[in-house]
Amino acid sequence: MNFSIAIPTYNREKDLEECLNSILGQTVLPSEILIVDDGELAIDFINLFKNKAEQKNIIFNYYRKNHSIEKRGLAESKNIIFRMASNEIFFILDDDLILDKNFFENIIKIWEKSDNKNLIGVGGIIINSRKKIFLERIYEIFFGLSSKFIWDINDVGFQVWNDKISKATKGFYSHGGVCSYKKSLVNKVGDFYTFQGGRTALEDIEFCLRAKKMGYYFIINPKAKVIHKQSKISREKEFEIGFKESFNRKIIFQKHCKKSFKNYLWFYWANIGWILRQFLVGHFNKGNGMIKGLFSPIK
Repeated sequence: MNFSIAIPTYNREKDLEECLNSILGQTVLPSEILIVDDGELAIDFINLFKNKAEQKNIIFNYYRKNHSIEKRGLAESKNIIFRMASNEIFFILDDDLILDKNFFENIIKIWEKSDNKNLIGVGGIIINSRKKIFLERIYEIFFGLSSKFIWDINDVGFQVWNDKISKATKGFYSHGGVCSYKKSLVNKVGDFYTFQGGRTALEDIEFCLRAKKMGYYFIINPKAKVIHKQSKISREKEFEIGFKESFNRKIIFQKHCKKSFKNYLWFYWANIGWILRQFLVGHFNKGNGMIKGLFSPIK
């Protein structure tokens, strides 16, 4: 099965180098690698990896966004990828990942075995994410941050996940930067919503919720493993990240969730729990940004 790899990136040359090397060392290789750049990678860097890819019969395409006509940001880059990827199955990967050598092999096996027309994506797990302790799971249930599905977007727009699963699991959410997609179904769901631009928060959640409402689902394969370095390079400030997350979640709730009295209570109660968790782990700037985002009016 031919498949494409696409990586949105912005000023993370060292991280991207490690990611690309882990891609080129896979047991199963893509037929195409596409880099969508919000910055300006050095020409020597591009030529180096173009040559490495071509030695393995991989087409290497580099696309630098023209910011005079194209918006900055991750969601906008992903929408460019939707249009440019040449294969029916394509991956979108974060630029600060290091892939287990069997990552693609374990994802493609799921695609090859499945004949379900509603399977829109197959994702992997992040092995360096911590395991949720028992009290944290109780906390999530108490604040309505849970679901009957292990991987899901619940009825008020909060993502639910567990990287510590032991077998391939059906769900309605996948980590957006560790996932493969079926292009024909993505075209039916539509582009990522761009919110305010920049490194827009929650575009994956909004996309997955639309896909869920259309009857599409994901499979998460725990054998497909990555390390997510969570690079601090080119990240926005924590306050701004928190603001966008809360503000965008309000937009998701208004666009896609049932507007009942029960759901309004659930939504704000869940936000209290989501924000409180930031303060409990010491992320005060992000928590304060979330408070402002939650109570800022949508124009």
